[in-house]
Amino acid sequence: MNWENMTSPEFEAAVPQCGGVCLLPIGVVEKHGDHLPLGQDTIYIHEAATRAAGRETAMVFPFYYFGQILEARHVPGTIAIRYELQLSLLENVCDEIHRNGFPKIIIVNGHGGNCSLLNYFCQIQLERQKSYMVYLSDIVLPDNKAAPWKEAAVDGHAGELETVSMMYLRPELVKADRFASYGMPLDRLKALKEVRITTGFNWYADFPGHFAGEKVSLTREKGEAFVNAHLDLLVKQIKAVKKDDVTPRLQKEFFERAEKPANRYP
Repeated sequence: MNWENMTSPEFEAAVPQCGGVCLLPIGVVEKHGDHLPLGQDTIYIHEAATRAAGRETAMVFPFYYFGQILEARHVPGTIAIRYELQLSLLENVCDEIHRNGFPKIIIVNGHGGNCSLLNYFCQIQLERQKSYMVYLSDIVLPDNKAAPWKEAAVDGHAGELETVSMMYLRPELVKADRFASYGMPLDRLKALKEVRITTGFNWYADFPGHFAGEKVSLTREKGEAFVNAHLDLLVKQIKAVKKDDVTPRLQKEFFERAEKPANRYP
């Protein structure tokens, strides 16, 4: 059910099989240490969405690299889209997905730097009524209890989890021997963080090499365990969205009441 691989007649025939659901996997192009591909997030999340849609039928939108990654403009290979384009491009894409037959769109996020952007995008769906629904499947980061195989205490960008996942899905793209040792946080804004002050430079202050992780054993088996758990969740999410008739009803109710606000409660 990969949108870009179908002919137009094949696509038309496939739409009714999807239960109204299209997955929109979103990543970025950015440095992932010295050992993972620039397209790591997009490659991973698109592959995960494709495998999940193979188990619970849904359309999968083509590779979408246009997320938020301004914090990586100082390292080679990054493609950072201007902020004023981000939301309008995403809205345009969602409009087009709906125009092609899908009233339910699940954004499947593959990049931590997209979390705030995508949550805000969901929130601004309340600005004006659409004839489709947007759902968000955000980043999944298991703790050590949920993933007993997990060794790294510091495991973020390009660390243990991302590396072993790609070793399982696309091993030819991983240069495991280049897994570096500069992934520990520098804590250069410690004084501000202690008083809960955030700036746009927090990530750069800790990880200017655009790698957050410590050296641990890297195995394909770890990646298989995580990917399978993630796929189980994605399948459950697709099924839940297909069955969901409450959110569209609430959308209709909300906009009707927003036209004539009143202190009435369900």
